[in-house]
Amino acid sequence: MKKGTLISISVAFLILSFGALWYGSGADVKIVDMHASPIGIGDRGQLNIVLQNNGSKPVDVWLEVENAFVDENGRSYSTSRLIISNNSTSGDEESVSLQKPINLLPGNNSVSVMLGYKLPGKYPVKVKVVENNRLLDEATYLVNIPLPELHLKLEYEVESKNTSDVYRIYGYLINKGLSPARDVRTNLTVTNERTGEIVLKSSDLYYVGTEDKTALWTWPDYPYTIVEIAHKEPTGDSYMPVQNVVVGGSEDRFKVDVMARWQDQVTSAELLIPPRRAGDAYDKAR
Repeated sequence: MKKGTLISISVAFLILSFGALWYGSGADVKIVDMHASPIGIGDRGQLNIVLQNNGSKPVDVWLEVENAFVDENGRSYSTSRLIISNNSTSGDEESVSLQKPINLLPGNNSVSVMLGYKLPGKYPVKVKVVENNRLLDEATYLVNIPLPELHLKLEYEVESKNTSDVYRIYGYLINKGLSPARDVRTNLTVTNERTGEIVLKSSDLYYVGTEDKTALWTWPDYPYTIVEIAHKEPTGDSYMPVQNVVVGGSEDRFKVDVMARWQDQVTSAELLIPPRRAGDAYDKAR
């Protein structure tokens, strides 16, 4: 074998040996746990990650996090900041940039990645642990951002006067879900059941927070709707500042319908004013 060939083989062998030594001496870091608390649309949450450094010395690693944020247009972004809590007994936390390496002590280290989503859905958050461009470990956690869970409730109070019965109707938009709902289109329709005529229509936008309820009104702290059933002549009251007002006679009965829509979600509620009672004259006539 020629001398030049032997030298080339020797050099190649040395390069492979040094490469194997370099890769073999790299960090041994694993993702051993990931979990996130439930969050809703527009909330700031965090993905808690446990990184295990199986070596005997601290190591510097980088995190690459995909799909940590999604905006209102559905665009996905990586997170820009972390909250790091290492194995120290003091429990100190340090906020660092993803543009800097994370120093991991031997054993388990806790890393919290910030999350935020402007749209409901299921988002796979992919986490990679890298050292010197070498992938050490990767894992994916599925974050579920739920829809609002909307309901409507209607109730009334009645004041009986000599000349009429005045029904004050209150409405509530209720959200039992973990996500708030903005710009909920709510439509009010009042129909005279005796004539079939729609006597009032109204529409408004409402916001309801997470696990909360919002009162429906045209003026704060006033009824949503007022229905006056006159015995003979109406009272003539304006009931201002309430704008949704219906006046009828003793032979009338009104159906109050409310429908709320948020994206593809629809909920509704209704009341009969005056309430129907079994055996009353109106039922017999029908």
